[in-house]
Amino acid sequence: MLPLVRFELVRALRNVKYLVFLVAVPVGFYLMWGRGSDAALVAMAVYAATGGALMAAGGGVADDRAQGWLRQLRVTPLSGARWLAGRVVLGVVMTLPGILAVCLAAVLVGRTDLPPTRWAALAGVLLAGSLPFCLLGLFLGLTLRGKTAQLGIVVVFFALAALGGVIGQGDLPGAWQRVRELTPSHSLLLYGGAAANGRDTGLGQAGVLAAWTALAGAAVLARRRWSSDG
Repeated sequence: MLPLVRFELVRALRNVKYLVFLVAVPVGFYLMWGRGSDAALVAMAVYAATGGALMAAGGGVADDRAQGWLRQLRVTPLSGARWLAGRVVLGVVMTLPGILAVCLAAVLVGRTDLPPTRWAALAGVLLAGSLPFCLLGLFLGLTLRGKTAQLGIVVVFFALAALGGVIGQGDLPGAWQRVRELTPSHSLLLYGGAAANGRDTGLGQAGVLAAWTALAGAAVLARRRWSSDG
């Protein structure tokens, strides 16, 4: 599993689009509109974490399917469970460049001064909270093909970011606000904000993230089992 993760890490880090979209963009948004704001820090860190998880975990899978690489992996000693674990680990690890870049900008330019315990809590929440997005990205990569998969992942990312309040502020009208509260992006945003401010959010946000993790994980397992091309 580890050689596969190393290979995929190198491939992802060579992707200029990834570095711009998930590192430079959230840092730029923070510096332009949220400098010095803890809420903006958390929002842009969530942007980097969710985007990194979605795109790293699922971005290369569709291409691998098209090239027959996933079929070849079935006849190697790498089991399906280890392959899945490797993709999830890759997704979580690839959230780090964007998260670290946003946090560094907050410290150096925004003059954010959180205690070490709160930085650690925020980092832990973001890493753990990226898991459902890893699985969702992996499901999209296993379901869609080629450039359609890349486009689908980007569309889902921005839809969740906008609906969850990661980008754009203010309450949504009517039932849409209730829908927002059930999105994993909104739950991670609230959870991260609570961690940064030393508050206890209770079990609500953790429950939403756990439910999305279970649903996305079940969808990935079902898609993997029924797939003939990987």
